[in-house]
Amino acid sequence: MVLNYEDIEEVPFEVTTAEVDRQFWDYFDNKVTSSLNFTTVPTSADPGGRDQGLILATYGVLLAVGAFGNMAVLVTLAKSRRRKSRVDFLMTHLAIADVCVTCGVIPLEVSGWF
Repeated sequence: MVLNYEDIEEVPFEVTTAEVDRQFWDYFDNKVTSSLNFTTVPTSADPGGRDQGLILATYGVLLAVGAFGNMAVLVTLAKSRRRKSRVDFLMTHLAIADVCVTCGVIPLEVSGWF
């Protein structure tokens, strides 16, 4: 038996915009429903069992070393009296990008721990 498009009865599927919006925001608000099962994790340690203080200290050291090292590269390249080459230009932009990532991503990552 071959099923033709004309043989299919159209079933009206009416959903209001408000209902769609409610379902959308409920999904992102993580509202608990009967079909979902959530497990809580203690806030004193992450799921891997590592200590938060050690992780935060590691991020702090990485932030300080990354910022200091890249700023030293930028100062050294800026004070260079020789003709600026393409390599110097590339290293300058890499150091700037690394400072932006270091000073932007690490604080955002650490703020997720609180």
